[in-house]
Amino acid sequence: MATVLFVVKATIPRKKEAAFNRWYNYKHCPQFLRYPGAVSARRYKAILGEDKYRYMAVYEVQDEKTFRALMKSGHMKTLRRDYDRWFGKVSERARFAYTQVWPMMLVVPFVGSFIAR
Repeated sequence: MATVLFVVKATIPRKKEAAFNRWYNYKHCPQFLRYPGAVSARRYKAILGEDKYRYMAVYEVQDEKTFRALMKSGHMKTLRRDYDRWFGKVSERARFAYTQVWPMMLVVPFVGSFIAR
């Protein structure tokens, strides 16, 4: 089963960075991880090649079906509403989603073991 990475890039004014990072690390990411099928949440700050979106959050979801359900869910509406309430007027976002194409985990018939392909 292929996982999905949901990537959100964001701008934030330097004077709001400390509050943004505290809120994202201690409220937003833990709230995301409560969704059934959420696997991980990680955050990054650009150090090369990105002038506009200096922050990126990478959320991993167990599969595409779960990702599509998440996007339509009340849980996602709450996450977006909270972001907009705290930072929507000072931040711009770009969203992307990717499904894993390699390596894929396969179950070998009759043996039952997993092989990375």
